[in-house]
Amino acid sequence: MTRPDPSRGAGDVAELLAILADPSTSYWLRDAIVTAFERDPFDAERDALALAGLLTRRLDAIVARHFGTRPQA
Repeated sequence: MTRPDPSRGAGDVAELLAILADPSTSYWLRDAIVTAFERDPFDAERDALALAGLLTRRLDAIVARHFGTRPQA
């Protein structure tokens, strides 16, 4: 993994390290974080937002199919 950028806020680095150190963090998320930090940050963010949108729409469709509508947060 590339080292966290010290120019980032200390809270951001601490949060990142806490997520990576947490034994409940999935291997999939760990790999995604490590891979994202090795990439251009603009490309990584764009791809992460696209993936988040796809996963949200998938979840919405599954919930709607089973329960009618997705509950609002």
